[in-house]
Amino acid sequence: MILLVCVSIKEVLEKGRAFPWSRPRVCPGCAGRRIWRDGFESRFYDGCNERVWLRRYRCCECDCVIRVRPQGYFPRFQASINSIRSRIVHRLDMGTWAVGMSGSRQRHWLSSLKRNVQAHLGAQWMDRLVEGFDRLIEKSIIPVSRFKIE
Repeated sequence: MILLVCVSIKEVLEKGRAFPWSRPRVCPGCAGRRIWRDGFESRFYDGCNERVWLRRYRCCECDCVIRVRPQGYFPRFQASINSIRSRIVHRLDMGTWAVGMSGSRQRHWLSSLKRNVQAHLGAQWMDRLVEGFDRLIEKSIIPVSRFKIE
């Protein structure tokens, strides 16, 4: 189970494992109240040269593992949603890939966006890809991947 929290990745990186994570009051799976710390997981995010240590919890009642993730990121993505969206907008407006990030990564996002817009919204959305990006998020679909938001 993923629990999205509003935190600054920069602050989490600076404090490391000493970052003061707030424990969930209830388990999102069973609403149980006995939630224990269950160590850390490391993740890499764009703009960080080192691992970011994220807290993990476990519900004693249903054995659910609760992983804490920063808001503003798709699962399994290192770049923020805003960064991905702005790079797609740059490509569509300017006709060139944005500088500072791999072109192949940006091509992957754009081709996945086109595939998802076509599959989930229809051909009439192909000339409105940026709107389609936002619409897919509303439908709990990651616009630049083949996985659904969990």
